[in-house]
Amino acid sequence: LYVTDHAHGTYEDNEISRNALAGIWVKNHANPIMRRNHIHHGRDVGIFTFDNGLGYFESNNIHNNRIAGFEVKAGANPTVVHCEIHHGQTGGIYVHENGQGQFIENQIHSNNFAGVWITSNSNPTIRRNEIYNGHQGGVYIFGEGRGLIEHNNIYGNALAGIQIRTNSDPIVRHNKIHHGQHGG
Repeated sequence: LYVTDHAHGTYEDNEISRNALAGIWVKNHANPIMRRNHIHHGRDVGIFTFDNGLGYFESNNIHNNRIAGFEVKAGANPTVVHCEIHHGQTGGIYVHENGQGQFIENQIHSNNFAGVWITSNSNPTIRRNEIYNGHQGGVYIFGEGRGLIEHNNIYGNALAGIQIRTNSDPIVRHNKIHHGQHGG
């Protein structure tokens, strides 16, 4: 699916799989509603929002994509709630290059890299998510990343529950970080 140029629409109960590029692209102020879609086994990103793309993504199952399950960049600002983002061949959620977004009450687990990556002046809200069993860290903030990380349950990750590096400046509060195989 390619939604662009202020387009809207409601997209429900679709299976989107085994595509060479992103399963869903949202850009240039497009603002779709995506519910209960199954996005999997793509050779790129599951859902890619960029160039000021918006969108409301609810109860989607996003897994086994070669790049991140959900990527946000270049002023994109999606709302992602009650989704399951798992078994990505790299990370779960990747927010970079001034990306934003609200990620609320999602299950983010079993990804090969970090469950959530935030970098390059991006500023998402990561709230009330379960972030667990990552093969690396839970939340990784680097390269001048920002963001609000609050009320998450972060556990069972192979590396740090939350790692903050290289001039990053997030707000981290009211999280439960436990049972990791490395630091909290």
